[in-house]
Amino acid sequence: MFDVIIIGGGPSGLTAAIYCSRRGLKTLVVSRDIGGQITKTNEIENYPGFDHISGVELGKKFFDQAKKFGTEFIFDEAKEIKKKADGFEIRMMRKSFESKTIILAFGKKPRELGVPGEEELKGRGVSYCATCDAPFFKNKIVTIVGGGNSALDAAIVSSEIAKQVFLIHRGPEFKGEEILIDKIKTASNIKTIMNDEISEITGKDKVEAVKLKSGQEIPTDGVIVEVGYVIDRSLVSGLVELDKLNQVVIDKFQSTSVPGIFASGDLTETPYKQIVISAGEGAKAALSAFDYIQKISGKKGIAADWH
Repeated sequence: MFDVIIIGGGPSGLTAAIYCSRRGLKTLVVSRDIGGQITKTNEIENYPGFDHISGVELGKKFFDQAKKFGTEFIFDEAKEIKKKADGFEIRMMRKSFESKTIILAFGKKPRELGVPGEEELKGRGVSYCATCDAPFFKNKIVTIVGGGNSALDAAIVSSEIAKQVFLIHRGPEFKGEEILIDKIKTASNIKTIMNDEISEITGKDKVEAVKLKSGQEIPTDGVIVEVGYVIDRSLVSGLVELDKLNQVVIDKFQSTSVPGIFASGDLTETPYKQIVISAGEGAKAALSAFDYIQKISGKKGIAADWH
């Protein structure tokens, strides 16, 4: 029996693990990877305390700190959560564990284009991670899809490796930070295509070209999709309250509609999906879980420390 099981290994889940472990709670993190979405970001310049750090480096720092304080990890996928009299049972691919509390911190998964050829060519030129896969396109042609910070960053990273980068955005202007937009404008090997979308990805054994709705066809060796993320609600559907965007509804203590289940990070209804905010929510969820465990054990909860 764990005191808390945290589902998700991104900034929110790992921060929650740090706080839970430091409070002496027996803590388990369940995740298929470490770092979550930030490992797909090559450069992070807006996380307090670091002028510049890669997502992989930051994720490793979170992980090492949580492990140092005694957090246990299992690299698996949570498949089902069941309410029990004394807590919860979490069934995974290979094992099941019980816990007094749960912190949901599994974030989102990449949104797909849903066009012909995408599914067939995944892993054969179709990617959703520039940091992971841009090196495969060294001295080749790569196409980036999207108009936000992730897409802009992916185009910049790819431009340093590929000989030609096409950046396709369905809107009339980019939605990212000005500093990234300026880098896009000054990169000699990035060609932007606005107000257009991919209608098909073609290729026999690997990506060879993309067809656009405008009728244009672009030869390319790869497609990196950066059009946002969606929340997979299958694990919690029917368990906790969700809003119309399938985000987990929480209160100011990160509590969900089910006592003993807390949520933090990008899967919550908090509108600002930033690393520092996810980390902060993870800390709040951990302290709330500790407070909950104290109270169900007949002890005093956390007292306000400002008076």
